[in-house]
Amino acid sequence: MTWAIAAILLGILFLVLEVFLPSGGLLMIFSLFFIGAGVVLIFYTPESEGGGYRTGITTIVGLLVLLPVIGGAAFYWWPYTPMGKAVMLEKPTEEEAAVVTEAQQAFETLHGSTGKTLTQHSPSGATEIRGKRYESTTEGTFVDAGQLVKVVNVIGGQLVVRPVSARDIEDLPTDLEA
Repeated sequence: MTWAIAAILLGILFLVLEVFLPSGGLLMIFSLFFIGAGVVLIFYTPESEGGGYRTGITTIVGLLVLLPVIGGAAFYWWPYTPMGKAVMLEKPTEEEAAVVTEAQQAFETLHGSTGKTLTQHSPSGATEIRGKRYESTTEGTFVDAGQLVKVVNVIGGQLVVRPVSARDIEDLPTDLEA
């Protein structure tokens, strides 16, 4: 019985090593061999020495529960190992993730601006704002060409516009053509 337990433990060790050492699957083959040999030895060990059918079935059920837990724990710790660090990408810092290009900053300055649609928006089209033509989209509404619109959002490189209501027309800058 001790040889069976030793073979199973050696198989589990090879399984864990397979996660941490690049072996091309060789350690996995050894792992399966030793775990299988250990289970077979338990079945062939007499009941008087702690083996037999019941102990073999109990061992198989235990391994079916234990092996995924051990494998999951090994994969959980793998990114923190030297090999895992070499393979995995590092998480970008907040500064790196918040990189904003000049084009995005230029679009952000248009937020809240008012312009005129050059084409029909159904729901996307072209809008003239501050004398320049921009691709824009509405929030799902249809807008005819020549209507006054206000930039309500900037998503990526596209402006999101909304038709200007009658109440907002009074607040428009005087340099816009109606």
